[in-house]
Amino acid sequence: MIEPNIRNLIEKQDPNAGMDQQFFTNKDLFNLSYEAMFKKQWVFLTHLSYFDESHVFSYQCNDSYIEIKKLHNGSLSISALKPEIHCHLKVYESLVFINLSELPHSFDEFIKPLEPYIKMHGLNDGKIAFKKDFVFNASHLATIHNFKECAHCWGGEFTHKDYLSVHGEEYCNSYGAGVGSGIESPELTQRIKDWTLETKSKGLFVGEYNEETDKYFRIAERTPLPNGIKSETMDGSYSCSSLMGDFKTIGPDNGYTAIGFSPFNSFVANNEFVILFLFSPISQNKTIVTQYWVTHKDAEVDIEKMIFLWNQTSTEDSQLCEMNQKGIESRAYQPGKYGDLETSLIHYQKFYLDHLQNHIRELT
Repeated sequence: MIEPNIRNLIEKQDPNAGMDQQFFTNKDLFNLSYEAMFKKQWVFLTHLSYFDESHVFSYQCNDSYIEIKKLHNGSLSISALKPEIHCHLKVYESLVFINLSELPHSFDEFIKPLEPYIKMHGLNDGKIAFKKDFVFNASHLATIHNFKECAHCWGGEFTHKDYLSVHGEEYCNSYGAGVGSGIESPELTQRIKDWTLETKSKGLFVGEYNEETDKYFRIAERTPLPNGIKSETMDGSYSCSSLMGDFKTIGPDNGYTAIGFSPFNSFVANNEFVILFLFSPISQNKTIVTQYWVTHKDAEVDIEKMIFLWNQTSTEDSQLCEMNQKGIESRAYQPGKYGDLETSLIHYQKFYLDHLQNHIRELT
């Protein structure tokens, strides 16, 4: 049963403004969000190469656990500690997806617009070269808010100086939180056009995708890295002895792929490695952000060089999210209207609130 005060809070929340404190701190709202959001999305948990070293993958799901097991015939099975949890499993390009709803949306429909962005990176010939869990002492909502606005990338104490040095200020200003999330830059627009023509002439895929339904929260882009930058490493040079996928067979394009599958998964990639992000809601004030660095299975890898940029960026993000969470929990917290460059936050909040309201209607 949904308490009237929770129902009223959701109905009254303006998606164009900062959210009420309760959304970040209330245990009942956290549980409701988990049921309405996480359980109904297709979420990847790991890369298939995980099962080269282990036969069991365990994952905490709010107040329960699920297990994915590798069987003797090489296939995977999934089960939950609680029998009432519905478990669905799909493997696509070595990404291991789960869905915990009774009647999940079509996986084929979900993955279709993202296929060309994923396939070109050759994940089926990949391996997990490095994995790290970042503990964010902040709600999942505060964590996703941080990843959906990038004004903090170039200003203040927590400027992502290293990320800026690789991607450049123009990209961060224009694409920092995804396609169309920032200030339009004529110079960057022209550079993307020139790079697109060159890249397509090589036979490599280029595109942009924005969500077209209210079921999912997907976004994807392919853009060029700045001149002289080949990879997301500490100095922009390669860290692996082999490129991946189409870049290994056709050749490099010095491009960058970014995919958002849902509020629980992101995927960023260059020509030599892919980083998989899993945002796991643990409680109303704790989120674990798991990052997998995936390379070609035969590549020799300079691990320190490869992980530097996103290890540094995620460490900075965790500090910023924890500060935000403390501020939200304060008696002085007052939500305000969003600015013109925070459209990604507004889009996410509309998606979030719609899913909460739809779930409540299903229950009643």
